[in-house]
Amino acid sequence: MATVVEEKKVQADEANKPQGEKVSPIKFLKEVKTEFFKISWPTKDQVSKEFISVIILVAILTGSIYVIDKIFEVIANYFMGK
Repeated sequence: MATVVEEKKVQADEANKPQGEKVSPIKFLKEVKTEFFKISWPTKDQVSKEFISVIILVAILTGSIYVIDKIFEVIANYFMGK
């Protein structure tokens, strides 16, 4: 696990590095590992609540589009004489 001191060193190296300079694969993997530990993963409860919210939103939008489509169908049929 990377320490704060190592992370600051990496950031300082990045600030001093000219653009377009190639990075060694080992340094790249160390930086990936450092960034990986910064990830804040959502809780199981948060994921389930957001999943349900998305499903409800999709259902509402689908129903709205269906109703609008039927309204346009009735209007089109009226003008076409059906």
